[in-house]
Amino acid sequence: MKYAFTEIFDIPKLTELCESFTRINGTVTALLDLDGNVHIKTGWQPICTQFHRLNEKSAARCLESDTAIANKLAQGEKYNVYQCKNGLVDVAVPIYVGNQHVANFFTGQFLFQPADHSYFHQQAKELGVEIIPYMDALKKVPVFSEDEIKRIMTFLVALAQTIGEMGKARLDLLRLSEAERVQNAALKRKTSELKVAKQALEKLASEDALTGLCNRRYFDKTLSQEILRARRYQHSLVLCLFDVDKFKVINDTYGHGIGDAVLQHISTIVLNSLRKTDTVSRIGGDEFSILFPETENEHIEALLQSICNKIANTQIEINGYQIRVSCSFGTASSEGGNLSERELMERADRALYGAKSEGRNQVMHFSSLLQTTSLLS
Repeated sequence: MKYAFTEIFDIPKLTELCESFTRINGTVTALLDLDGNVHIKTGWQPICTQFHRLNEKSAARCLESDTAIANKLAQGEKYNVYQCKNGLVDVAVPIYVGNQHVANFFTGQFLFQPADHSYFHQQAKELGVEIIPYMDALKKVPVFSEDEIKRIMTFLVALAQTIGEMGKARLDLLRLSEAERVQNAALKRKTSELKVAKQALEKLASEDALTGLCNRRYFDKTLSQEILRARRYQHSLVLCLFDVDKFKVINDTYGHGIGDAVLQHISTIVLNSLRKTDTVSRIGGDEFSILFPETENEHIEALLQSICNKIANTQIEINGYQIRVSCSFGTASSEGGNLSERELMERADRALYGAKSEGRNQVMHFSSLLQTTSLLS
């Protein structure tokens, strides 16, 4: 190719995008040309940078992994998933400029299931590295389900295509530098595409894959922001935590597929019952949260009781099964933002536990729990 790699690709802009991807989604990235030169590298795991890539034996395995993936992509595969001999999973997508394969976009250094500690402990011995720092580095390796990786790969394939199109546009502009108007229009269009790609990344990082609700990461961020806002303006803020009563029984009786469908059904009921300003998130297996900004608890109780009744009174029909479920709700108020995130969470959690102790399928506020405790003491 006549032009340098760094002339065809806007490395600073792509680095910014990759850093955003790593920061939001917790996955690593790398952009390599076909000679194996690394032009972008973000979020690499310490187990790779401090051990696998430095140790002669494991570094050879890394090179073998990189080569195997590159060879597969050179054969025209849309993307390739490869488990390297060091035990981690790597994934790569080819980047084409026009019809020419010029680079590969990598993510990886993750696991599909929790680490086999005995395997990595033995590997540390074989490599002759310090076992405790090596096992500490292993703890930082993320675990992604195959469904999560499929979602990420769908996006990365599209992103690689966009990067290739950007490269093609820059190549055309280099060849037609006199066409300034065309150059400006193309750059503007591609900048817009990058913005859309970044927004898609942010959505991917903030959305729960199963229910479509906000995920735990987004909830933690929003809770922190809302408490600061409540404190600054002396506004009210109510936090509700709720979960599905005896959800383990549902999974054990009908299977996890039915359990997932139940969670989706409940999520739809709750989401359709709230205001646009309220934030509902799935924060655990069958655990959910709702943030009600600028709202007093007395206005929330009736709404939550209505949701509670609607869930309990709705018969769910899935795969020939007719299932009824219920949920328990616990709420707590921020007292004008005077409580910390941890304190507010603890109060809502205690109220939820109180609702379950009182028979489940009900709503309990932290203040009511205190009154009950006072009467019993």
